[in-house]
Amino acid sequence: MNIFILPSKNKNNKYIDLLLNSLVSEGSDLVLHKLEKDTVWNVFKIVTFGKIKKTKNIVHIQWSTILYGSKYLLKSIISLLFNILLFIILKLFFNTKVVWTIHNFHAHDYSHPTMDRFGRKCLFTISDLIIVQQKITFKDFSNKYPDKKIQYLPHGNYIGEYGSQKEIDLTMRRSLGFGDNDIVLLSLGVIAPYKRNEDIINAVTEARKNSPEIKLLIIGKGKENYVNKLKDIAGLGDGIIIKNYFVPDLEIPTYFSVSNYSIFYYDDSEMTSGGIVLSLSYGLPVISRNIPGSEIVTGNSGYVFSNFNELISVLKRLPNKFENTSPDDIIDSVRQYEWNSIASELINKYKSI
Repeated sequence: MNIFILPSKNKNNKYIDLLLNSLVSEGSDLVLHKLEKDTVWNVFKIVTFGKIKKTKNIVHIQWSTILYGSKYLLKSIISLLFNILLFIILKLFFNTKVVWTIHNFHAHDYSHPTMDRFGRKCLFTISDLIIVQQKITFKDFSNKYPDKKIQYLPHGNYIGEYGSQKEIDLTMRRSLGFGDNDIVLLSLGVIAPYKRNEDIINAVTEARKNSPEIKLLIIGKGKENYVNKLKDIAGLGDGIIIKNYFVPDLEIPTYFSVSNYSIFYYDDSEMTSGGIVLSLSYGLPVISRNIPGSEIVTGNSGYVFSNFNELISVLKRLPNKFENTSPDDIIDSVRQYEWNSIASELINKYKSI
């Protein structure tokens, strides 16, 4: 089989590299094509004109906006129609199957929601296999679309992928302005509206009225005007620190080591959270809104809340040290999501279509 993963690279996330490397490791009969530019047109040229073995071709889409993502609506429409036409030709004449892993209910920050709904509907229609990464979503989708081939395949873990786990770094913790006995909540990664940092800030501010030891660190890269808006909401107190800074891979374990919990709110676009998986992979307990991806968070690895008031309630009774289990046990909770096993399952799913 010829395999094309779109996108085939993502410099800000190890997910794609881990997926590709595991497919290479497990698929001796696969030919995995890395593209110079991640477009359906480049796939089309290789399949139709390239000197490749004429076997089954699998085009595996990870994020639907790769077919139509543009800030210009007209360009989005033209791109989608062109790409769907290419897929139809590939499917009709070149033994090509389309696979889509649905990571989100809708695109996070795409500026044309109606176009996004239409594009996702088109991709869903032409896909030969739909993959979801949550058991609850698999059940819901299977009931809603009984005639569609839908499969569950979990998100792989990140154990050790960003360097080794670190002991608590009190020196760095103090340099950030946190006390040794503070309860530090961490929001790590891209700073964007879909993460609903405003709600996290407001909940922490409310909880700190009774529990001043609760502190919040938001760190990652975001648009300057949005980050400044968050800073205005947070105010000038010492309880909330917001740093507009891209965290290099090797620094990620250090920021986990200065924190007591990771915190995630997310809007309704989110199905899967690589951030939740990453935090658990490094033994840091999680506080998450009840999105589908939070199903991997149990009483032994964190807390799940449904709304703003529930989050405040969780924060007000938050222990300084997560008492339910040890960091090693938290890591063990995601150890089963091993990449080579996932790749082996995925290859079998490719062969089934």
